Amino acid sequence: MTTDTEIAAFFASYVEAFANNDADAIAELWEPVGLFPSPTGNFAMDRQAFRHHVVTLLDFYRQQGVVTPVGELLSATLLYPQVVEARMAYRMLGKGAETIAAWDHIYVLRRSDGHWRITLTISDGELAAWKELGAI
Repeated sequence: MTTDTEIAAFFASYVEAFANNDADAIAELWEPVGLFPSPTGNFAMDRQAFRHHVVTLLDFYRQQGVVTPVGELLSATLLYPQVVEARMAYRMLGKGAETIAAWDHIYVLRRSDGHWRITLTISDGELAAWKELGAI
């Protein structure tokens, strides 16, 4: 299996976990501590705090009318033998399959113990999309 195939499979399971509202599965796809650079400052969360954040995020998506998350892997670049930078395009679809919000997201993943996990994300695109819609 190539790195591109592995990363595509990883993000397919990530988007599926969001579609299933499975905060535990989402949190397990992250390193024990995840890093979050943002326009308002950088921060980190351990897995339990991140799981709580995901529960809040899933609730926020439901409040915005999101029924189906759709993700497409745009690129996966091997930076080092066990480190990949990936870019995803997301669309949040409503009840009638209309696009409620869309954005690109950047991740850095690391393979440890034979598993890929997210170690860092830059979510400026998502924050901008929700802000433009007046949701945040």
